[in-house]
Order: sequence, then structure tokens, then C-alpha cells
Amino acid sequence: MRTSGFGSRRRVAALGIALLAGTVAALAQTTPYDFTGHWTGSATQTGKSPVTLAADFTTGTVPKTFTGTLTATSDMTSTCTAKGRQKRHQKVKIVLNPCDDGSHILLSGKLDTTAQPTIMGHFARVEKGKVKRGTFTLARGASPSGAFLDDPERSAP
Repeated sequence: MRTSGFGSRRRVAALGIALLAGTVAALAQTTPYDFTGHWTGSATQTGKSPVTLAADFTTGTVPKTFTGTLTATSDMTSTCTAKGRQKRHQKVKIVLNPCDDGSHILLSGKLDTTAQPTIMGHFARVEKGKVKRGTFTLARGASPSGAFLDDPERSAP
């Protein structure tokens, strides 16, 4: 008769439960980042000139979520409603839908919370059934280089 099998199965089960509890505890420790505020940056679609981005985000109703608007400016301006979510490992997903130009955009990036918070990553833009891809960068509170050159109140004396 085997009597040691029951004891070893119990130890394996206990170890499995401990590992699962540790994993759940580690996931729960991911602190939500506050995305509230003004973000600026740029996006570059493959084969196109860079586009200036400006976004205003507010905290969502659920932890690790945020909402707001994003405006892209090149030769014309397009505004989109933004719904974002902080994922594990500082990853961020932002859905831009609807956009006033009829497109739908998904931003996938990584949040860097060092000196100046930044989200960098790639995007997929669907317009009229065609997918366009590229990269983007958004920085909290920053202004794109040369953004105020035409503004007399911001120019140097």
C-alpha cells in the first residue's frame, strides 16, 4: 500500500495555492497612475510627415482608466474621444473612437514615469477599411518643439 502519495499531493496542492496567492498579490500591487492633465507629442505614420498631438485626460470611473480627447494637427485638425486603460507592466492602451474624420485609432504604448511622464508606442489607424500604422510619443505637460513661435506673447523680447 502507498501511504506517502497522499501527503505529497497535499504538499503540491499547498504549494500551488501559495504560488497562486502570491501572483494575485503581485498583480494587485500595480498602483494606478494618474493620467489627468494635458499631454502633447507627435505621431508618425509610415511614409508620412509627423503629426502634432495634444490630449487632455481625466481619471476614469474605474481604477487604472482614463478618458478625454486627443487632437491631431497636420494640414488639417482631427479630434477624437479617448478611452484609456493602464495594463500590467506599465503598458497603456488608448482607444480613439469616434474621430471626427471617421477613423478609429488604437494606441498601444508603455508608460515611463521617470522625470517627465511619457507614453511611447505604436498605433493602428483604421479609415475606410484600410489600416495605417506608425509610432507615437505623448509627454505630460510638454510642448512640442517650436509650438509657440508664432505666439507673440510667448516669444522672447
